[in-house]
Amino acid sequence: MNEHNGLSAAATALLVVQAQGGDDEAINMLYNAYFVPMKRFAVLRLKDAMISEDLVQNVWLKAARRITRLQNPALFRSWLFRALRWEILDWLKQTRPELSESLSHADTDQAACLFDPISLVPVLASLAESEREVVELHYLNGLSVIETALALDIPEGTVKSRLSRARDALRNTVYEEDNHED
Repeated sequence: MNEHNGLSAAATALLVVQAQGGDDEAINMLYNAYFVPMKRFAVLRLKDAMISEDLVQNVWLKAARRITRLQNPALFRSWLFRALRWEILDWLKQTRPELSESLSHADTDQAACLFDPISLVPVLASLAESEREVVELHYLNGLSVIETALALDIPEGTVKSRLSRARDALRNTVYEEDNHED
């Protein structure tokens, strides 16, 4: 079982195959399993829950139409998150061109409510965008290093190095906060 969406990789792949065969219930089950992780991913980028939800819905409409094009059902998660990432980038380019490359770190309240158990949002906001993306996909959404690389269209080694830099930065941030409290 994947703790991030409740479906094992095998169950996800089976549902994808069923969806590719026209099974609407399989699409609904995939939607129910992946909607929250996708929305969380979008909210962390856009800082707006309503727009994030709209973009996730758009991705699902496209995914439902295009699922037959996915040749390897085991790559569904990375395929889905890559589609969402592109949807977000397209939206940013259309609506806020000045933010398409570097997102503002302000107003994290809406995102914080999705991560309340750990309160990671303020800490993640301190990371560079490229590092934050790999942390969110790998640790918060449960994608493997390979799936993260596929979702972001970057080499596996780049994912590993960004994860390492992010862990170091987070460790330093937490260490600094602990020292300031003393």
